[in-house]
Order: sequence, then structure tokens, then C-alpha cells
Amino acid sequence: MTTAQVDHWAAELAVMGPGISEAVAWAGLVIDRAEGTRLTDIEGNSYLDLMGGAGVNLIGHSHPAYIAAMTEQLNTWQIGAHASRARLDALLGLAALLPSGLDRVQLYSSGAEAVESAIRVAKSATGKFEILSFWGGFHGRTAAALAATGGARTGLGPAMPGVHTTPYANCYRCPLKTTYPGCGLACVDHARDSLREQSSGSLAAILVEPVQGRSGNVVPPPGYLTALHELAAEHDALLICDESMTGLGRTGTALASQHDDVTPDIAILGKGLGNGYPVSAVAAPTALMEAGPYGKPSASSSSYGGFPLACAAVSAVTRTVREERLADLAATLGATLLDHLRDLIPIAGIVGDIRGRGLAIGIELVTDQTNRKPLPKDHLRKVFTDLLNHGVLVMTGGSTLRLYPPLTATADELDQAADALARVLATHNALAES
Repeated sequence: MTTAQVDHWAAELAVMGPGISEAVAWAGLVIDRAEGTRLTDIEGNSYLDLMGGAGVNLIGHSHPAYIAAMTEQLNTWQIGAHASRARLDALLGLAALLPSGLDRVQLYSSGAEAVESAIRVAKSATGKFEILSFWGGFHGRTAAALAATGGARTGLGPAMPGVHTTPYANCYRCPLKTTYPGCGLACVDHARDSLREQSSGSLAAILVEPVQGRSGNVVPPPGYLTALHELAAEHDALLICDESMTGLGRTGTALASQHDDVTPDIAILGKGLGNGYPVSAVAAPTALMEAGPYGKPSASSSSYGGFPLACAAVSAVTRTVREERLADLAATLGATLLDHLRDLIPIAGIVGDIRGRGLAIGIELVTDQTNRKPLPKDHLRKVFTDLLNHGVLVMTGGSTLRLYPPLTATADELDQAADALARVLATHNALAES
């Protein structure tokens, strides 16, 4: 960090609360402008942005179609949830991408708000109140979302009752100490046993991320979401897929759940949905959306839900994803990038696992290949900083480097990022061995 950037951060922190992500604080950047996959700071330094606002940058910084749509809307109307061309275009754009059956959409302004809403839909439709969520997941920091977010409640007192948690299918760190496929998805059997022992018989929904983002882009094995859908059905409950980070093409399909040929009963969208404008959504069949009390007038509304600027953002994003076939591009580029990383970076030294789906990729770092002890925070920060010095900005999660390039990134840009990652990690491997 230069003196100018240090001074700028000091001025901000003197009046701002602590709500800054760890990786953003480590980077200490003061950005002047951004375009496509690149950020430029106030000193003129350029960075490949694989942090992407933790997966928000879906179609690239300052995409011309996005800028044009937002500018046009700013020049006409911004405030109110009345009907508008922008809202109709946004809803039709989502309908063109989402699986059939998810035919009703309610708009909100944050991921956590959408999670809360999805849970209310499930409770209203089933007449039940319990939720099953998973270790390592992240759904937000409001009441129900926080209760469903494992490991985030320390020091905050009792969580909202009625939420049960169970191990996720993290095959690299299997909490059941078994191995796929020989395990036969033992984690789902464990969830079934947990519900039998803990539930009061009133399970409304299973809430799950098809790829766990905060835990390092953990991709579950084939059949996992199918098995969870079946488990929900056993309890006359619903499957809610939190696709805030994975939806709209990032993993190579409109919804990540489609990789398992699963259409969730309720889908949550956010992050890339507005490509930087705060907007989220809940999608579900009409019969679920209209169930009371959620379906009553004003019971599902939001102060900013469906405002014109948010809708212009959604319309521009969905149109760009369709017209530029970005889901297909993410599948192709992501597979190539993953192969390139695995070719360049051996699973050795501090590199424990390289995984991903589409353009959501994780490189998990460890101190020991056998015990898989997570790399200490101070060492992870050194790796992060060295990458930044090589012109590559990444996200972190636990001891994992998380990569979220925009779906509009070029093959050359991704090759540059992979080469920088390989050089930095080779250096740290060499230091660890010396």
C-alpha cells in the first residue's frame, strides 16, 4: 500500500464501522476505475479482479450494456415499486433463464433478506416451521439466516429455534471420516438420522448451497442434491437452494442445482443478479408463492423490492447472460482454467486441493498433506499479498483462495491469473520445504 492509499483508508476507517471483509482489508486498495476483469487503483496499478465482490461481478465491470441500461433508467425514474417496463423486462429475463416451474419471482435488496423470505415461503406453504441447514454454509446475518449459518453465531446468544444443522458433503474434509463414492453419501444418511433424533416432526425445508462459497467453493459429489431433494420429500418438506453466489450461469448452468438435474422447490438469487446493484430474488412455483401468510397482500413486500434501478440492473444482466451465452462460456472457461491450474500447481506442499465448478474455483491451502491442517491466517495473508503484488486479486475463505472472475473474462486473462498463482504457490512451497 502506498502512502496515499494508507491515508485514504485511515480517513475512511475513522468514521466507518467494521463491516469490511478480511480480504478487502488485506488488499488495502483504493480503486479509481474498473473495466471488464481489471481494476485500476489511484496509483495507476492494474489488477486482474478474481475477487469480483465475492462473486458479484458476473458480467464484468462497466459492461457497456449495463451502463447504458442504468443510465437510461437514471434519466427517467428511480423511486417506487409501481409497474414499469424495467420490472417487466427483469421478470421476463429471469423467466427465460430459470427452470420451468419456478414461475413466480419476488424481488428484494439483499441476499439475507431473500433467505428470510424463502424460509417464510416454506413455512407458509407447508404449515411447518423447522429448517435443516449445513455446516460450512453461509446464508446471511439476519435472524433466520444467521441461525442457518454454522460457525457465525459465537457471542450472539441463542439462535432462532427450529433450525438444525448437519455436515455438508465436503469430501476433502469429510467430517464422517469416510470416502466417496464408497460412503454411499453417508452425510445424507447422517442428516436423516439427525432429523429423526432432533426434529419435532415439523420440517418445512432443507436450505442448502449447491456449491458452498464461504467454505472455499466446495463442490458436493454427484447425486448429493438429488438425495437431499428426496430427503425433503420424505418429510413433506421443500428444498431451498441458495443460489445467491452460484446462480445465473456462474457454474455453467442457470442454476448450480441443475448439475444434479434438480429443480429446487424454491431458489434464492443475489450477488451477480444485479452485477453490483444491490438486488436479490426468490423464485418458486405459483402454488407456493400464493400460500398464506406469505401470499397475503404486503406480507412478502420489501421497501426497495422491484424499484426501477434494481430492475434495470437485473434486466441488463439477464439479457447479457442470454445474448452472450455466458453460462456456456463459464462452463468452458471454468473447465479449462481448472485443468490449467491442476497442470501447473501440484497437490503438494501447502496446496491441499484444487476444485471448482464453472467460474467458481477454490484452492485450499494446508500445512500438512496428511492431516490437512488449514494454513495459518498469517501465512494465507502472505500468499494473498504476493498474488496482489503479481497483479491478481482473489477472495479468501477459511484457508482457501477463492476465484470469481467475471463470466466475460478472456482465456488470456485467466491464463495470466493461473500463471501468477502457480509462481506464487511454487515460491511458498519452496519456502515451506526449506
